[in-house]
Parts: sequence; C-alpha cells; structure tokens
Amino acid sequence: MCKMNSARILSALIAMLMLASCQAEPDKAEATSSDTTVTEAPETTSYLETIQAYDFGGDTIRLMVNSAGDRPNLHAGEENGEIINDAMFNRDRTVSELFNCEIGYTAYDDRSKLYKDLTRLISAGEDSCDIIITSLMEGVGNLSVSGMTADLNSLDALNLDAEWWCQSMNETMKTGNKIYAASGPMALCYCYSPYAFFTNLNMAEDFGLESVYTLVESGRWTIDTMNSMMKDIYEDVNSNGKVDSGDRFPLTVTLESGKAFYIGCGMRMARKTSDGAELYMDSPQSVDVLDLLNSIMKPDEILCTDNLATSWMPGVSDYKTAMFTNSQALFCAAPIQWSVLYFRDMADDYAILPYPKYDASQDEYYSHINSYFPVGIAIPVTCQRADETAAVMEALAYISQTEMLPKINDVVLKEKVARDENSKQMIDLLYKNMIVDLNSVFDFAGSATMLRKYAVGESENFSSSYAAIKTRVETELNNMLEKLS
Repeated sequence: MCKMNSARILSALIAMLMLASCQAEPDKAEATSSDTTVTEAPETTSYLETIQAYDFGGDTIRLMVNSAGDRPNLHAGEENGEIINDAMFNRDRTVSELFNCEIGYTAYDDRSKLYKDLTRLISAGEDSCDIIITSLMEGVGNLSVSGMTADLNSLDALNLDAEWWCQSMNETMKTGNKIYAASGPMALCYCYSPYAFFTNLNMAEDFGLESVYTLVESGRWTIDTMNSMMKDIYEDVNSNGKVDSGDRFPLTVTLESGKAFYIGCGMRMARKTSDGAELYMDSPQSVDVLDLLNSIMKPDEILCTDNLATSWMPGVSDYKTAMFTNSQALFCAAPIQWSVLYFRDMADDYAILPYPKYDASQDEYYSHINSYFPVGIAIPVTCQRADETAAVMEALAYISQTEMLPKINDVVLKEKVARDENSKQMIDLLYKNMIVDLNSVFDFAGSATMLRKYAVGESENFSSSYAAIKTRVETELNNMLEKLS
C-alpha cells in the first residue's frame, strides 16, 4: 500500500482506538481534572501527500526505456528476492496505488533504435508514451534540441531543485528558465553511472605503496601521485619481449575514462552561462591537463581495453575487465557498475576510489556521469497529460532517492561490493559531485570524442586537431542554443 493511504488508515485506526477507550471508561474520563491540558502529537506529512493527486482510473503510464544487461533500467515485473529488483518493483507498486494507474514499460536494449522510433513517432504527432528514459548523448540531448521534449520546468508537480533530481544535469540542460530533460535515480542506471577508480590492494601492498585511502582523505590523491605509483609496475611476466596478455600492467582504461580523468581534474569541456554557454577545451589550463594525461597514458604499458583485439587473449572476449580481475593490473579506470557486474568474485582485495584531482589545491573530487548510459529522463511534447505525468515522475523520483538509492548504496555497493569500511566512505565521495558536462551530452563536431581519445593516449596533438574543428564546434553550440531558446 502507498505511504499516503497507509498514513491515513493508521491515523483513522488510532482515532477509533482512542474513541473506544473513552467510551469504555466514562468514569475515568469524567474524573480527569478540568485544568489538565492534553497535547496531541503533531501529524507528520509524507512528501508524497504534497504531490498533486490524480486518479488515472487504472490507465497505464507509458515509459519508453533503454535498458540492457549491463545498463539496467527495469525490474522483473515481480518480486524475486533480489534487493534492487524488489525495491524498484515496490516503488512502481506504491506509485500505481497512489495514482490508481499502471506503470508500463516498452524496453529497448539498443538506444539508437529507441531514438529512431521516438523521432518518428513524435515527428508524426503521435501520443505514444508519457516518459522517456534513455542516454544523454544520442538520446534526450538530441531530442530536446529537435523540440521533441517538453519543458519540465513549466510543470508545477516537478520540484527539480530537490535532491532526487541531478542538479548538474539541470544546470547543463537549462536554457533561460526552460529545462528539457532531467536525470536522477528515477532512472535506475543513474545509480550505476558515476566513473570510479579501482585499485588492487594486494598489489599495492606488495609494492609498498602508500595507502590510497590515506591519499584520498588527505587530499593528496592527484594525477601526479597516481603516475608516481605506477612506476616499475609493468613487468614482461612471460619474458617474450612484447606487451601482451601474459604481462602485469600499471593501469587499464576505457576510452570514456578519458572524460572521467579530465572532469576529475576539475575541468569542463563546456558549460552553460547566464547568457549562453562557454567552451573551455582549448583554454591554457585545459590543454595543460590534457597534455599531462596524454603523456601518462601514452606508453604501451597503459592498456586501453577498448582497442584490444579478441585474439590478444584466446578465450577472452571482454578485455574491459579481464586484466584487473585476473590481478594483472594495479589500477582500473571504469564506471562503478563494473564492481557490481564483474568484480564481486575477484580473488584480490580492491579499493573503490574517486578519480584523482589535478593537484592538491583542488577542493573537491568529481565524478563523470557516462553520457552513453540511459540516465536521461524527459516527457515528449506529444504527451497529452504532461501535468499528470509530471506528478507521477515526481513520486517515482522521490521514492527512488529515499528508498531505492539507499538500498543500492548501503546494501549492494557498500555491503556486497566494497571490501572494507574505507571503500564505503569512498562510495559516498563518488556520489557527492556527479557531473554532467554539456559537451558530453552533445559532442559538438565530435570534440568530446576527440578529447577523451587524446586523454587516454590514443591520439596525437589535441591542440592542432581541435583548432581544425573549432569553428564547427562553435557553430554547433550556437545552433543548439538557438534551437533550445
């Protein structure tokens, strides 16, 4: 039963019990001193009770959702004893009872197919769904620029300033007073989207390295510190004179972790301003950061696992996890969801850390939200009941923040994935400053893709490459701003 109805029923039961008690003992009631003041306990109000109430008469709230095995956004349709599944299922059941509606999903494992179908349906003016959950890049970003999503800020039921909505996403997607897409734990995959930095603790101890936890807590976890710790880690274990799958490595990365390192250094590719947006990719500080990252990642001993051919290690099709789980890499730069999917049975102990700062003077650690993950939430402009849908969204988002996200953090990540108390504290840091970069959403003229590739040492001379496309980048940015305004 939903919270609002439970609270009302409980209040009614208490009132009935109090009335029955008074009727059963009239003499005792009459004997009470007339000057005795009875103070009633203040009533508590659930936030759900403050949301505009709508009765959908059993109708279905239709969600079109991108969800895949490694990027989940769905429950199984019933309780099955799995913590996250049951939390999400119960969230939907609570909202269904609150609004007298059904929550129905049309799922796509291919975000491109979902984007094409949405574009076709919305362009044709079809009221085909109420809520969209899909990726930021090649998803809600493009849909918003094309005028296909509603202004969420105009819908009274949505409290977008609340903690159950991602404030960095609001800042990124806001144009004037309009916000055409949001993000937050209502999209289950959001909870798995921040990039994390993993450390093999057994290897770190064997090499006599300083505690990574101490480094993070003291603010000394920086790019230079990481680089110094990687010295002398590589070893040609099989002594064949070449870098291959039998060796030991200091670091494995994916291409997207290039953005995570960059944002971890306190940088932004682009961000909104009061009168538009500003690009930072070729600023002196940005170039310094990128050149430093490129020089660290350039050697062959740093493995970009996206680029390894499957023949490199016979029988292994996914290099993104193999080297770290085989205890052949000291560090692994990856999204937090890898720890849930792949690292739980790893023999060696590992630490979960935020990405390193640029230097010790940087105040905070920052976490990159993978823009390819289906964490974007929007309402199509063809939805004929946007106000009512907004109320359902607000309820889903609120319960996701207060009941579902704690189960993911406290039970799954902190109890089942984290190997020690220190990693539990690090997980809190990961979620403290989750960043949605404007250019991660729109990739103007391919500049975000160019930047992430250079940051992990997979290309040459970012400055000249960016200079060659800068005019196109600025044109696409200005076109985006014009369309949104």
